[in-house]
Amino acid sequence: MKYAIREYKGKKVDLAKLAKTIEDYFKEENFITQSNQHPDGYLIQAKKGGIFRTILGMDRAFTIIISGSPSDFRIQIGLGKWLQDLGVAAIEAFFITPVVAFIEVPESLWSFELEHALWQFIETQINLGIQ
Repeated sequence: MKYAIREYKGKKVDLAKLAKTIEDYFKEENFITQSNQHPDGYLIQAKKGGIFRTILGMDRAFTIIISGSPSDFRIQIGLGKWLQDLGVAAIEAFFITPVVAFIEVPESLWSFELEHALWQFIETQINLGIQ
């Protein structure tokens, strides 16, 4: 699955609050999250936890990148590897590699549904005018 990108112009959204709201969304859904601010924006990761997933090596996580300014920004959502050092990873996420992963069919269907729900949540928050 490749990352999905949406761009927003003229919205005047507080990007720090948007990033926090997205992270809280995942926490409410019982995901493990991590986030980091970068000079170019925000990086958020969220994954389902549990010993079973750890044993099977399922270290995939939703990766959300918010970059730009409050009135002209873009959001990228993809599925990638859970990053151990998010500070260093932020540099790669913003400059080097797109978020890409190839996953099994059942997990990809679950991911697709969750991504769709996440986009709806983000769009609602932006339209409400997080300032």
